Order: sequence, then structure tokens, then C-alpha cells
Amino acid sequence: MRRINFLKIILLLGDISLMYLALFLAIFIRDNNLLDQFSGFFYNFLILYIIWLFIIFVLALYDSHFFKKIKDFFFNLIIFSILAFFIGVTYFYFRPTFGITPKTILLLNVIIFDVLFLIWRYSVNLFLEARGVKEKVIIVGFHEKLKEIFPQIKNIYDIVVFFCPPYMDAQKKCLFISPDMNIISEISDLKNIVIEKKITSIIFSLDFYSNEDLVKEIFTVLPLTLNYIGIDDLYELITKKISLEHLDEIWFLEKISKPVDIFEQSIKRIFDIILSLVALIIFIIFLPFIAFAIKIDDKGSIFYTQKRVGKNGNLFLMHKFRTMKEDKNQDKETWREINKDNITRVGKVLRRLHLDELPQAWNIFKGDINFVGPRPEWVELAKVFEKEIPFYKQRYLIKPGLIGWAQINYPASKSVNEAKEKFEYDLYYIKNHSLLLDLEIVLKAIKLFMW
Repeated sequence: MRRINFLKIILLLGDISLMYLALFLAIFIRDNNLLDQFSGFFYNFLILYIIWLFIIFVLALYDSHFFKKIKDFFFNLIIFSILAFFIGVTYFYFRPTFGITPKTILLLNVIIFDVLFLIWRYSVNLFLEARGVKEKVIIVGFHEKLKEIFPQIKNIYDIVVFFCPPYMDAQKKCLFISPDMNIISEISDLKNIVIEKKITSIIFSLDFYSNEDLVKEIFTVLPLTLNYIGIDDLYELITKKISLEHLDEIWFLEKISKPVDIFEQSIKRIFDIILSLVALIIFIIFLPFIAFAIKIDDKGSIFYTQKRVGKNGNLFLMHKFRTMKEDKNQDKETWREINKDNITRVGKVLRRLHLDELPQAWNIFKGDINFVGPRPEWVELAKVFEKEIPFYKQRYLIKPGLIGWAQINYPASKSVNEAKEKFEYDLYYIKNHSLLLDLEIVLKAIKLFMW
């Protein structure tokens, strides 16, 4: 983990250097006489570059293994380029400090940086593959979560051995996960390997806590200077969700309970009002055309209204353009959307362009929902989930939203099991929600929409 963080710092410093190199080359190509003013450009582009770096971070381009996903890498680079240019145009429009608007220089800056960034990341990737630079770790014990995230763990870490004492009855399970992996069972062997292989981190499962003798042995023989990583924390880091397994009331008291951040809520509400007003203007413009299309395609109501569960379990009416055929039993069918034949032809287009969501701008403006937050659930489905999914009512701790972390990471649920997994993503958001995470969700939603 420490090596990974060090690598990210190197990547960050390299990106900053490349941004200014790209700026220098852009000015030189545009008008080399402007190079005398480079110091002015240097300071005025600084704030813009900080925003660029944040976008790169949100798009996961600081993941050292992300370059191997060539398709995603190039797509995210395109998303970055578009956002970087238009944010830059907006920035210099409201901050005309040069007496000029450097649109051409900005465009050249983005293009040149893209080329340099591509070469830089490719070179780093080649270096890492040649050196085999991975943090060496030992996995202690076994847990079912290892099955799900073991491939990602292997990509991030160099797993030296599994430590599975015989009385933990985990050796066969460890072999099942990775048949070619070395397994040790003696605490003395564990200590020797830590020293010989220069191990820096220990990944331990929940089984580690179930045996007090084992805890004492490891505490006695291993130094506290090692990085001890719990499987729950690693699972959350890799999957960006929180497993419901082993969660209890204590976890919620320790991880979820915290005082309300009035400043953050105020900022979020201001942005919600601004965005909802913009969306309402778009709604008014499109309303006649969408209403006409719905009526021509499938006679019936233009809008679809449904009771949804909001913050603290309060109910509200959510409005959408109707995209499904009207049915007398539509409010009784729990999983009606499983049948795709229910979706009208116009409805398919509205859903594809997300225009069916436009009426919800009114819900945002009224304060029923935020722009970002867990998607509000239909009251009848919520009743089912509250019975079948542990701690589901904790979803109502924060105000729901138009777009959410679960929504961009998992498709619409069509069963209780799928709803349970979506809830694990919602828990991640509830635990980690912030303005920065909201911005990340918005950027990823834009990426999914363009895709």
C-alpha cells in the first residue's frame, strides 16, 4: 500500500510537470512572443490545473493498473479532454486576467497534454511490468470475501504466502482460492518469511479475530511497523461497496453516526436549486414535444406519479414522464419492469436519453430529493426490502437523489438479492458521502450517459 501511494505521488508530480510543459509548448506554437509572459500564464493556469488533477483522480487514471484496460483508459482520457477544455473556457470567461481569452492556447494545451499523458502512463506501465513492482503481502486465514476480490488483490499485491494454522480449518479453502499458492501453518515460519521477503503488509480476514491465541501469537512475533489490513477495509476499497455480512448495530454506531455538516448541506442545497432551475427550463422547453409523442404512441397520461420513500422514511410523490403502458394492476406488480414489452416505443427513447427523469427537477427544487443520493424506492418495494434485507431502513438516514452511487455501479434490480447488492453500494455512499464523492458520481454519470 505504501509503494502504491508513493507511485501515485510520482504520477501526480509527473502530471503537474507535463501540464506546464504542454502549456509552454502550446504558447510556443500559438505565438512564441508570448513566452515572455509565461510567468503570468503559470500562475493563472494553476487553479485550472488543480481542477484537472481532480478530474484525472475521479476518472481513476491514478490507478497504476488502469492503463491495462486500454478501452476504458482512452475513453476516460476523452472524457477528461472534453471536461478540461470546457471548464477552462468557463474559468477564463469569468476570470479574464490576461486581457485575452486563451482559447487556442487552452485547446493546444489539452491536446498536447493528452499526448504527453499517454506516453507518460505507457512508460510507467512498462516500467512496472519490467520491475514487477508490487507490495509484498501475506494473507492470514480465509474468508468468503477473498473469493470475490482475490483477482484484484493479485493485481495490486505480490502475495507471498497464505498463513493458515491447522486449527483454523482454512488450508483447504486457501488452496481452493489459489491452488498454486504457498501455504504455511507455523507462526515461526510466518516470522521468518516476514523478515526474509521484506514483507510490508499483512492482510487478515475476520477469522483472524475469532481466535484469541492466534491474535496474541501474531502480536508477539510480528512488529507493529507492518501495515495490517482488514478484509472489510480492503473489500470496501476494491469493490466500492460495503458487505452486509457481519454488520451489526456497533458498526453503524462507529462508522455511520456523525454530526450533520451544516456547511456541506447548505452548499449541496444551493447547487441543487441551481441545477433544478436549469432542468425545469429544459423541462418546459421539451414538454410539448414529449407530451405529443407520448399521446401519439400510446394513449394515456403524460406523467407517471408514484409514492417513494424519502429521508427518515417520509413519503413523497415522484413524477416522471410515462414510459410504460398503463395497466390497472401496475401499482400491484412488484417487478413490473422485468417485462420489457411494457415499455412503449417513445418510452425507450426517453429512457435512453434520460428525458423521462426531467419532471423530477420539481422534486429536487421542492427538496424531496437531492441531485445526488441513493435512488428513492417505491413504497411497496421498500416494504419488501425492509423485511428481507438487514438494516435496510438505515438507507433513509440521508436524503435520496436523482442519481446515486449504486445506480452508476449496478443495473436496476429485478430481485431481492440484486436489491441487496445495490444496498451495499448505498451503504458505501452513506458512510463516505461528501461533496467530492458527489462530484465523482456526477462525472461518472456523464461518462455512462456518453457511453
